[in-house]
Amino acid sequence: MKTNKSVWTYILFFGAIWGILEATLGYVLQFLPPLVSGSVMFPIAAMLMILSYQNTKSKSAMIYVAAIAATIKAVNFFLPGLPPIKTYNPMIAIMLQSLVMVVFIPLIEKKPILVKALGIAIVGLSWRTLFLANISINYALTGFNFPQLASTASMLNLVVYLGLMEAFVLGAFYSLQFVLKNKVKFTFRPNLILSVSTFVVAVLLTFFL
Repeated sequence: MKTNKSVWTYILFFGAIWGILEATLGYVLQFLPPLVSGSVMFPIAAMLMILSYQNTKSKSAMIYVAAIAATIKAVNFFLPGLPPIKTYNPMIAIMLQSLVMVVFIPLIEKKPILVKALGIAIVGLSWRTLFLANISINYALTGFNFPQLASTASMLNLVVYLGLMEAFVLGAFYSLQFVLKNKVKFTFRPNLILSVSTFVVAVLLTFFL
């Protein structure tokens, strides 16, 4: 395992990249059909967490990377006219995604292809199940109407349909990395200046976009 300073440099860098993608790609995806938007952002975020794990050899680094991304997302609390729940729920989703990645990364990293596929499928389904529980609690406490809770079909669409689509896309990304690993070096060493600069850019993009 790398030194603490090196690990935190990786964490800040990958978390900031995630924040930049949330502010840019995530903003664009919200205008696309749910099938598209719901199946792209998490697989990309999952690959960032996998890369952080591969570079640091620390499962907890994935949680800290998500925490950085969620912190950047929190900048939206200061934007006028945006309901707090529109910021809170994405932050919760980010942290739930990191928790399931920590739990199931051993399956994803296993060599048998069927075990990898099972781990990826479970990840796609489980974080959405937890998120469904989160918005159900929010509804009970605040009465805020979530379209995902409108019907059983809506809930199944959120968890099963979109979850499996996410798993498929993540599997494609992960397979591509596996195929290219002998040709492309996926390990690198961002320095502190690069990591801090990337974080600042992420915060500015989140505030102004």
